[in-house]
Amino acid sequence: QAAAKAMQNGADIIIGPLFTKSVEQVKKIADFNAIPMIVFSNNVNVAWSQRWVMGYLPEQQLDGLLGHAVDVGKTQFAIIAQDAAFGQRLLTHATNRLRDFGLKPEAVRVLSDAELADENSLKQAIREFTRYQPPAPDELPADSPFDVVIFAGDPEFALRAAPLLAYYDVGPDRALFLGNALWNQAQLLNEPSLQGGVFATRPSQFDTKFIASWREIWQHPPGELSRLGFDAMALVAALVTDVEDGAPLSAGDWAQKLVTHRGFQGYSGAFRLLPDGSNVRAYELRQIRRGQSKIIKPAPDKI
Repeated sequence: QAAAKAMQNGADIIIGPLFTKSVEQVKKIADFNAIPMIVFSNNVNVAWSQRWVMGYLPEQQLDGLLGHAVDVGKTQFAIIAQDAAFGQRLLTHATNRLRDFGLKPEAVRVLSDAELADENSLKQAIREFTRYQPPAPDELPADSPFDVVIFAGDPEFALRAAPLLAYYDVGPDRALFLGNALWNQAQLLNEPSLQGGVFATRPSQFDTKFIASWREIWQHPPGELSRLGFDAMALVAALVTDVEDGAPLSAGDWAQKLVTHRGFQGYSGAFRLLPDGSNVRAYELRQIRRGQSKIIKPAPDKI
């Protein structure tokens, strides 16, 4: 209904929506009217010509994490994945990216909803995944069979899997745990079995300025997506000011301006929009330490 009303009012670009199902609904109206879209989704599968994704893509976050792991000398990777669309996306991408490095996973385990819901089934699955063998009396545990564990799933998945990985002697003290931006929340930061884990997230160097501006208008704190909304509006406003005669931009005009630009620096960090509708973003890497996340690799200012 909002998209249809926008067309009635002569809109020449749509900013939003967020969720994949909503994007699929709105794009029918936008495509019929040849109107471009800048959407907030982090699902690259909804990206297309004239439909750009502004969201923080987990696949790109994983690229930075895997590059970091290889840079610090890690060579034995394992993937534990949630049997859901998000988990499968990350599993596929991690496997392909490891192949680019000339590596392959030492172990892969996809956990079903039934296994995650049943403690005994989950214990058995993770015991098999870790190849756990109880040490003999007065002996130290065997070496971990891998030095990196990639978590391909949502926060609840990490909270279920991580304690049992540690219980079976593959904790973050023995293998580098790699997560995603969804780990940047109190419950995960305070989870003992995730201390030392590393995740990628949006740059934070402009947070103080953004929050101060936000609080001049609203009392509640900004959400993670607030920066995307601000940057999308600022991006469109900046491009419109380049139009000399003030005439509405055509879909072709928008496409040229959005993808030929050298890139943008916003409150969500540095980013570029690509011709296929996806984006390239700068991310910082953070490590969980004593219930907080510390920057171990700042985001670049340009991409």
